[in-house]
Amino acid sequence: MLDTLVAAPLQSTGTLVAAAAFPALTWVTLVVWVYLDAVARGSDHPVRSTATVAVFPLALVAYVYYRPERTSPQSDRERLALTVLLALLAAMMAGTVFSPPDVFAQPRNTFGALLALLPLFYLIVYREGPDATDAEPSS
Repeated sequence: MLDTLVAAPLQSTGTLVAAAAFPALTWVTLVVWVYLDAVARGSDHPVRSTATVAVFPLALVAYVYYRPERTSPQSDRERLALTVLLALLAAMMAGTVFSPPDVFAQPRNTFGALLALLPLFYLIVYREGPDATDAEPSS
């Protein structure tokens, strides 16, 4: 009986770490993407925009609406950050919606959804490669 009481918290520690890691990783990825996007758009204050979104995540809506026009094409780092951010957000939603109401199953299912969604969002974000042009081939 004592073994069962001691083992239960140890089993749940990994689940709690995984449950806290997904939102934390999503927040860090969001902050990185905002910074890279602000720099690519020639923002006067990319650090201020990044800090605002880091402290008040709902400020992302205002940032996306009021950000300046892009001055350079998307870099590979920016595409990677966007791919991971979208996959993490979708995996957290899928893990929440499709998991049973079990605190141990939700992080496991969220991680499984991330593994399935990461290649999908890679294809979506990278569908036009860095060499893609709008010109039609001549015949």
